[in-house]
Amino acid sequence: MIGPCVKATVRCTLITSSGERIVGENWCHNPQSVCPRADMPTGVGYELCKSMCQQEGHAETVALRVAGDKARGAHAYIEGHTYACPSCQQSLFGSGVAALTIGAPPAVA
Repeated sequence: MIGPCVKATVRCTLITSSGERIVGENWCHNPQSVCPRADMPTGVGYELCKSMCQQEGHAETVALRVAGDKARGAHAYIEGHTYACPSCQQSLFGSGVAALTIGAPPAVA
């Protein structure tokens, strides 16, 4: 069964230089009813996301995996969180993403 992260559903939308939208989310293959990180400070215990919840990765890394080379020059938008962790920032910019915004992407015209 696949389902959303119980702590926070995060979505990363990459808008490529050609306008294509590629979305990654932090869904889990073993969703929990209570987050195993519930009593931990933000940024701590991410290993539980993989080991217990069987999360494929943060929304940013999932979007990058789907995008492949299309990530180069893209603009990333993060929804459902107030920041991108240092590892995700490094992955995004290391893959050639040109800009990062915390907030919803522009509406589709």
